[in-house]
Amino acid sequence: MENEGHGHSGSKDEIIKIYSEFMLRITKFEELVSIGSRLLLGFHQALGFLVRPPIDKTSSLVERIIKAHGSTRVLSYVEAGCLNTHDSVQNVSK
Repeated sequence: MENEGHGHSGSKDEIIKIYSEFMLRITKFEELVSIGSRLLLGFHQALGFLVRPPIDKTSSLVERIIKAHGSTRVLSYVEAGCLNTHDSVQNVSK
């Protein structure tokens, strides 16, 4: 009879240990979900910068602005799809 009481206590301790380890793993998993979510959000924002729509050159206002500031830098910027390569590199390296 004494063995039964001791065995019951041992199995209770084992159940508590298993449950504690389970809860610890759940907590770690929740932390990983949070970190992964932030990483994906940053990646999605970086993709948004890379996939910006080009400037509508058919607009007369846009044409006048480009002609008024018709330096080689502005023209190459418009030809590149209005993307600054430095911004693209920074967004991808995050």
